Amino acid sequence: MIGNTEAAKVKRLQGLWRELYSKTLPTLARNRDAAQPEWPVTLDHCFARIILDNTIGEGREQWDKRLNRPAVTNMTREQLVKAIEMAERIKDGKEDLVALDLQSLEVRGIPDKKYKDALPISETRDRDKKIPPLPAIFARNESMPKRKKAEQNSKDASVYRPKRAKTSVKQSTLSFAQRPNQSDSIPSPPLGNDGKVGLSLTLHRINAHLGLTPYRKRLYAALLSVPGGRYTTYAALADYLGSSARAVGNGMRSNPFAPDVPCHRVLASDGSIGGFGGSWGADGENASEKLELLRKEGIKFNSNGKVQGPPFRDFADLRATG
Repeated sequence: MIGNTEAAKVKRLQGLWRELYSKTLPTLARNRDAAQPEWPVTLDHCFARIILDNTIGEGREQWDKRLNRPAVTNMTREQLVKAIEMAERIKDGKEDLVALDLQSLEVRGIPDKKYKDALPISETRDRDKKIPPLPAIFARNESMPKRKKAEQNSKDASVYRPKRAKTSVKQSTLSFAQRPNQSDSIPSPPLGNDGKVGLSLTLHRINAHLGLTPYRKRLYAALLSVPGGRYTTYAALADYLGSSARAVGNGMRSNPFAPDVPCHRVLASDGSIGGFGGSWGADGENASEKLELLRKEGIKFNSNGKVQGPPFRDFADLRATG
């Protein structure tokens, strides 16, 4: 009897999961629902890929390397619940679909022409509007090969530009030893008028940005409440926002307001360096920059690379004034 009851629950979850990824989300995408500023996909199998890669695959590998196909009949009750919860958060605008799609494509090693420089489409458009045309002196010579010239003159913002191949040179090892001339951490003084004006301007920019979900706007506003000389963690932010550490990491993945919105002040729960600029851990290509920023603000690390002192948790939902 218990087995039959459990099987019935799983069957209901399977039906709900099918409904969400094959009907609900594609309908919202085709109608350009306001829950997401950008809907990078509209097909049911694309929504299934994105959600399953970020739940079953945990954003580290594609889901079918961990689970046999077809997914819906092989998923456990727990996996179905996680997939349904993420689909609901996407539907409600509490997850950034573009960031999740980028993560899914990255673990599959698939460059996608929808994106340029790993930015959401709307952010790419906003950025391109602000870039003036090159002066004539920088124009490419008319004698260039026709194929290259055609590529140069292409105005399609979605053309994929492959990333520069990494060299085989190893990154230098990070040193977490205390520097001799480094002063003790000094608590940040209260914001003066200039600081308050700058904070208000950043909040206005966040609220006015058309390419952000409500979740990312709230995340960036919460980050602004972390003062210089303090750090916080992905888990602490997730607790405050009622989301997950992975959602926090995805939301900070392409922060258009850095360094005004200080994502460098967010560390892993174990006190290690965490991620920065799209890479993760002490061996990440941007870890040295993150460490340097934190040290300048007075944050100290022990010889094992773990931060000293408790994390900041007194977040506030800041609002722009004026």
